Amino acid sequence: MNRPLIISDCDGVLLEFIDPFIAYLKAEHALTLRLDSFALTGNVRDASGNAIAAEAFPPLLDGFFTTHMPTQIPVAGAVDALARLATSCDVVVLTNIADHHAVARTAELARMGMPYRVIGNNGPKGAPIRALLDEFQPSTAVFIDDLPPHHSSAKKHVPHVHRLHMVAEAPLRALIPAAPDADARIDDWAEAIEHIISILETER
Repeated sequence: MNRPLIISDCDGVLLEFIDPFIAYLKAEHALTLRLDSFALTGNVRDASGNAIAAEAFPPLLDGFFTTHMPTQIPVAGAVDALARLATSCDVVVLTNIADHHAVARTAELARMGMPYRVIGNNGPKGAPIRALLDEFQPSTAVFIDDLPPHHSSAKKHVPHVHRLHMVAEAPLRALIPAAPDADARIDDWAEAIEHIISILETER
């Protein structure tokens, strides 16, 4: 029988994003991020408090990943949790990041103790999850992400995959709504690892 497959998002699940991004905006562009809602576009503001234009945001995000990716640190418990899972599971990181950043992200994750395959994606994640299932033919699969729309996409394309909604960054937990198409919401890796293992044992 093939091994189980763990498919995890990266920013906000495996790596801290908000604090490093705020530091980057301040240091490089004299901008601030005001978390009034869960939306990066519209919440980045200039020195006068005015929101920057929506079209100005993608270059900022690209600049962050180009120059400041090494400032990101692992979410508490993520390294140990994935290492524990990797003893009996295949692990893939499915992240909405431009293809030209995927190689650097792979190296950064490996440097931090997460030497897993990274797949860059753009948009909903259901179809790429389906492709991974076709490739690995796993005995069972668990998908972990912080954004509700990705769980809805996963449910549409691969309804049998267990969907775990995780918002690992504390500043975002009250801003991100519940994911109605997730099977569970757990924001802490210490609790999440036990939940995942229980799912794997149930479906063994």
